[in-house]
Amino acid sequence: MSEIKGQLLGIVLVVTIFGAVSTALVAAFNSATKDVTDAVENNTIKDPILPETEGINGSLNLKELLTF
Repeated sequence: MSEIKGQLLGIVLVVTIFGAVSTALVAAFNSATKDVTDAVENNTIKDPILPETEGINGSLNLKELLTF
């Protein structure tokens, strides 16, 4: 009987750990998605890669990157 209890406890612990890790990953991906969405909505990326494609305020136009 104690072996069954130990196995059930192990299963519960594994499910709990996977739940905690998945919650942390979902939060991280939601944060990254929000950052990317904000960058796309603003249509600019600060700190440009190519100086010859700089915009008015020293930012790189996202449309230029997508059509490159």
